[in-house]
Amino acid sequence: MDEKNLFPDYKPKISPDTIEDYLRRPSKVYEILGEIGEPSISKLNKLLDLFNNYEKKAKKNVGKYEEGNIAIGADQFQYYPSEEELVVSELGKMILQLIESYSKQQLKTIKLRYKIEPQQIRFFEITFRHVDVMGSGRFFYAEKATKETIIEL
Repeated sequence: MDEKNLFPDYKPKISPDTIEDYLRRPSKVYEILGEIGEPSISKLNKLLDLFNNYEKKAKKNVGKYEEGNIAIGADQFQYYPSEEELVVSELGKMILQLIESYSKQQLKTIKLRYKIEPQQIRFFEITFRHVDVMGSGRFFYAEKATKETIIEL
């Protein structure tokens, strides 16, 4: 049996799985994230304000586990995050990436310059994965971290 000719149109996905793969447009999530544009340290206050606002909303509107279709790569109990949880996770990842690119001393200076109060932010990171099911297609799934990400500012 020639496995390469069984599915001649198949091309493996080699890029990281992101929210762009998982969530279809249009979506409120993209509108909110689009307000930010390219994340930069000068936008940290705006990111924190949005994060804190949506974190409250996410606590009121949590995602849910539903029985997953294992035949197409879902977990037995697949997690489906709310839009608010997706926003919080994406903002949290942006904030983490921004602050990790500076030393503690640089961050201290930045916090003074932009008048950022000391604070701790917490969120459950939502990651994405795909499964290629031959003969059916490519399916994307979200996974909620079991441990909170904690960022000290």
